[in-house]
Amino acid sequence: MPHKTNQQVPQREPWLIVTDLDGTLLDHFTYSHTAAEPALKLLEEKGIPLILNSSKTRDEMQELRRSLNNHHPFIVENGSAIFIPVGYFPQKPQHAREESGYWILEPGTPRASLLDFLERDQQQHPRTYLNFHAASTEEIVAATGLSGAEAEQAQARDYSEPLLWQGNEQQKAAFVARANAAGFTTLQGGRFLHLLGQTDKGVATRLLKKTYQHFSDQTYRLIASGDGPNDLDMLKVADIAILVRSPAHPPPPLAHPQLIVTRALGPFGWGQAIQGVLSPETQQIHTGGSNP
Repeated sequence: MPHKTNQQVPQREPWLIVTDLDGTLLDHFTYSHTAAEPALKLLEEKGIPLILNSSKTRDEMQELRRSLNNHHPFIVENGSAIFIPVGYFPQKPQHAREESGYWILEPGTPRASLLDFLERDQQQHPRTYLNFHAASTEEIVAATGLSGAEAEQAQARDYSEPLLWQGNEQQKAAFVARANAAGFTTLQGGRFLHLLGQTDKGVATRLLKKTYQHFSDQTYRLIASGDGPNDLDMLKVADIAILVRSPAHPPPPLAHPQLIVTRALGPFGWGQAIQGVLSPETQQIHTGGSNP
């Protein structure tokens, strides 16, 4: 079993909870997780790992983990890398490398390869986007609402490149086709089109679950939660999928045998759903095969 910090280990069918951040565990506008506090406390009491899985960078995630008092593995840059605290499992997972107190699994592609592709592409096609590497801190602040320090953390990427799209949909489709032909993947997030390697949040989630399973004789069950199209691959590999309603867009279409679509928005809806699954007698949400 993985290491637990002041937690009681579940005795049957242990849960893993993997969650998106912006618009899901964090408020879409304020980035606050206050509304989710009752559910976070419940997870702590039950000893259930909460695994953060986001487009955010390692630096951003480490800051959030400190504010959440979270000591579990986390997944960065839309499934590009998994960071496991050294000692969390009895031994280093196969194919992991060790750096700065983490065992790191890397299903993604180094950012340098992505930037090389963008440079080549811009020589033949007009640049119809603002990419983080080429943007100033001030431009990222204006595009995201982050503080200057947070924007600098968001700029320090290792495996992906967010693009603030400024062209039309036809130009976007053509760019996506060129990226795919070059061996890369694109994911549409809440605000940005992300360019990355042949990975996604679902690939990394499966790999991390397999790692948990390798060090346990129990069968883990997986809850995944998100609000946007780039979360769908993660939701599809879960035993229970939670689509959190956003104030900015409708829930993306998803067919899943155990799907929950929250009534409430953001972290409050997330907390209600998590509490409903773990304490069915308090469940105040609808489940079904697809979202409305």
